[in-house]
Amino acid sequence: MIELTPDRALIIEDTAVVADLHLGLENYLGAPRMQIGDIVERLRGVVEEYSVSRVVVAGDLKHEFSGNLPYEWDDVETLVRSVDVELVVVRGNHDNFLAAILSKHGIELLESYEVHGWTIVHGHKPCDAERIVMGHEHPAVKVRYGGAMYSYPCFLWAKGRREVIVLPAFSPLVPGSDVLSNDFLSPILREFDRGEIEVYAVDEEVVYLGTITELRKALERKPF
Repeated sequence: MIELTPDRALIIEDTAVVADLHLGLENYLGAPRMQIGDIVERLRGVVEEYSVSRVVVAGDLKHEFSGNLPYEWDDVETLVRSVDVELVVVRGNHDNFLAAILSKHGIELLESYEVHGWTIVHGHKPCDAERIVMGHEHPAVKVRYGGAMYSYPCFLWAKGRREVIVLPAFSPLVPGSDVLSNDFLSPILREFDRGEIEVYAVDEEVVYLGTITELRKALERKPF
C-alpha cells in the first residue's frame, strides 16, 4: 500500500517517509528559529494518523554542508527525542557531518534503506534499484494568477522500466523548484521522459494534476 499525504509524507505499509527537512536552515540564514516546532508537530501527526511504526528520512535532515551549526545540533536532537517510533536516516548531500549528532543517539547514517520492496535514497547519486523513493528535488508547481505567484509542493511519480517517487520537501522554509520550468538535479530521473512524469500537488489534500506535459498544456489554455 502506497499513500501520498497532504503532510508531504509517503506511507508505505507501516512506514512513513519524508525528505529534505533542512533543520538549522535559519542558523545558516541568520534568522530566528522557526521551523522545528512545525516539523515535529506534523511528523507526530503523521505517525498518529497513519499508525506507522517507523519514520525514514530520505536525506537532508540538516542543512549546512561544512559543519554542524548550533541550531542543527539542537533541532536534530529535538526531532530524535520527539519521534516515538523507530527513526531511520538516509544520507543526503547536506548531511556531511550529521553522523556525529546521530551517533549520540545510537542512530546510524545510512546510504540507502530497503522497505517493502522500495529502496529509499536521497537522490543525489545514481541508484540501480527497480523501485525508488527519493527527495533532493524539492518539486513544486508554480502558477501565476492575477499578478501573484502561487507555489504548491508536489510529489512526482516516474514510471518506465522502473518506478521512482519523488517527495516534496518536508521543511516549510525550503522554496520548491518548479517542475514545469527547472531541470531536474538527480541522475536517477534522467532516463525518464520528463513530460510523462506524473504530478501530485499538495494543498489541503493531494491532487493528481496529470503528467508534466498535460499540466503545461492545461496552463497554456488557462486565461490567466
